Amino acid sequence: MKHLLTSLLAFIAILSPIHADFDPFGGNSNGPKKTEVSVISEVSAVAPGDTFTIAVKLKHIDGWHSYYKNPGGPGIPLEFSWKLPEGFELKTLHWPTPHLYTSMGTLFYMYEGEYSMLADISVPKTAKVGEKVNISVTPSWQLCDKVGCDPPESKELTLSLPIAEKTQIAAEQTSFFAKARSQIPKKNDAWDVKAEVTTENFILTLTPKEGNTQKLEKKHFVLDTAGSINAEKPQTITEKDGVYTITIPREASVAIPQTITGLLIDETKASPALAMSVPVSGDGAGNAPTQSAHGHLSTAPTPEMIAEAAKLYHPEEKIDYVKLDGTEEKPLTFLSALFFIFIGGLLLNLMPCVFPVLGIKVMGFAQQAGSDPKKIKMHGLVFMSGLVVSMWILAGIIYTLKGTFGVDPNWGEQLTNPVFLAVMIILLFVFGLNMAGLFEFCTSLTGVGGELQTRKGYTGSFFSGVLTTLIATPCSGPFLGSVMAYALNLNAVEGMILFTLFALGISVPYVVLAFLPNLINKLPRPGAWMVTFKQLMSFALFATAAYFYQSFAKITGITGASDLIMALVLISLAIWAYGRFGSPFTPKLKRFLWGFGFPVVVTCLAISMTRSASSERAPTPPLSGSSWYPGVVEQNRAKKRIVWVDYTADW
Repeated sequence: MKHLLTSLLAFIAILSPIHADFDPFGGNSNGPKKTEVSVISEVSAVAPGDTFTIAVKLKHIDGWHSYYKNPGGPGIPLEFSWKLPEGFELKTLHWPTPHLYTSMGTLFYMYEGEYSMLADISVPKTAKVGEKVNISVTPSWQLCDKVGCDPPESKELTLSLPIAEKTQIAAEQTSFFAKARSQIPKKNDAWDVKAEVTTENFILTLTPKEGNTQKLEKKHFVLDTAGSINAEKPQTITEKDGVYTITIPREASVAIPQTITGLLIDETKASPALAMSVPVSGDGAGNAPTQSAHGHLSTAPTPEMIAEAAKLYHPEEKIDYVKLDGTEEKPLTFLSALFFIFIGGLLLNLMPCVFPVLGIKVMGFAQQAGSDPKKIKMHGLVFMSGLVVSMWILAGIIYTLKGTFGVDPNWGEQLTNPVFLAVMIILLFVFGLNMAGLFEFCTSLTGVGGELQTRKGYTGSFFSGVLTTLIATPCSGPFLGSVMAYALNLNAVEGMILFTLFALGISVPYVVLAFLPNLINKLPRPGAWMVTFKQLMSFALFATAAYFYQSFAKITGITGASDLIMALVLISLAIWAYGRFGSPFTPKLKRFLWGFGFPVVVTCLAISMTRSASSERAPTPPLSGSSWYPGVVEQNRAKKRIVWVDYTADW
């Protein structure tokens, strides 16, 4: 064991830098590049207080395309992450007109070939002449062809720009930026546009302004940048006395916007696209929300509404509320919290994330059947002490963060940390492989398979309690939500008492079983059935790992989720090699190379991929279409409206 750990640390130290960038899901990094991406500045120097323009240029190989910010049909839109110096501000991001592409009856909005996004960036007046600043932008995109799609790709681009007395145009880039601007939709000054909404459609009426003789052919489309249009149904255009009516099918699952924002696109490219922003009238528009496909009432907020609500939003202030039956919510007292947290800990044993440990301990008790009752009781108490001590450590960390550093952690907040989730997933996955019989390693950690009558057995029982705490803390069950919120607002002494009762509630079933040997003796005697039961319980551990994996995938997106899956495959390979060639009966050289060396190398790769996976982040969904924003409750209460709040954690 010592040799294995020493070798592992040595290999990780040597090989981690080598494999830090290894990423089998990072697109075709070892094959031909499908996208060239670069950043170009229109100026060679910029003065304080001025605004300048840069271009993010992308070029895809023939046959491949990426998606507009509203892809239309299924697809991951092009997105940008910016890192600007202090005081610099992204004023406007200009999107070029996308191409229209129909596949299997669905309309997609995409980009092919070479195109550029123009970004206007303002410079603060406090910028110091003579300094250089770095503008960083990371575009992320998904490439697709007629057959399928690649995993999303991204690349960080950095532009260094000097601050000068006067802004200097880069003459060599003049033609490039002129071409890029010609691809940006033009402001609509040719049509008077009105928008109405019905149950199933948006109706746009376009009346030509004076001097406009343009005709709209049927190859014009309105692209709604808010995603409110159903791209799977065709749009229709009719004309009467020079006035055009465009009927646009609505997307029922998206709230009705107060303003429809989009592009009028000429598919023949005979005329430039026109950018439009039109207030919506009719039933369900504005402050009269419609019922969505999900059964709730919603309306899309405007920037003005969000700004107004932000002034009213004070997260530290408690909002008064009533229950549906008209009764007042009775606040928790310390005595009632003691009762509910104990019962909550007891019931937590039935939750999916804790139940596997229950099965492990039952099998451990079955192994103890017929043993000295005193030793069985001692194992139960040691298990309880492991759970209580680890819960004390957790509570101590929480109250230290609150009292010393002013951090206000929430119960279960660790589930928002992808590193914690990755560690838990790998830990549960490895335990599952152990119980499935792939290898025998650290069995004392679960208290299964060890000599429970020895000191090592007591250590196993203690760490079984620690493991139970690790698995139980991110979970929730009946009574725990409100009680934990109450406990985290208490002083450290009262909080530690509640956490102690919580740990006792979890451990009660095991201690009761240990102190009732007659119940243990009713379990089947140790035998072949235990191997089957042990292997069966491995699937419970795999299911728990899958439960945590869902949260990990939501945080890190498809790239992080794919990387972690591959890391688990590599870990499985390393463990298989260790279990297959690491036994003392294997020839020494073969055992060192294949039982120790090979697993260490593969584990190193898995660690590198896990680190990479944990650093990924899923694209942030746009606020458009959402009916919640900070201050919306206060905003509506000020207007004498009843507010219905229905929320949950997306874990």
